[in-house]
Amino acid sequence: MSNVAKFIEIREHIESLAEHIVVTGERKVMLESSQKLDEAMKLLAKLTDMADNDVQEVVVERLTVLLTRLGTKVETSIAKKLVVRKTTGRLKVPIQGDVVQ
Repeated sequence: MSNVAKFIEIREHIESLAEHIVVTGERKVMLESSQKLDEAMKLLAKLTDMADNDVQEVVVERLTVLLTRLGTKVETSIAKKLVVRKTTGRLKVPIQGDVVQ
């Protein structure tokens, strides 16, 4: 397989992973999103090494920006989920004598 064909295959796989990260993020499956993001970042590192012309470097830059934004969203969602769990965990237990509606 030629270098260009391999580059295109990896690029398409990264884009597929990015779409999957968006879908799992919307469904609030953050662990899966995080795993897919890690896989995509590893492939991006490989793609960066393969880039040998201006067009390929633009593609790498575009994918870098995309994955960075997705990474920020995933990290933010995980942090929010942890805060909500801690807060709601304390509020679920009623204090004796309180009326629960």
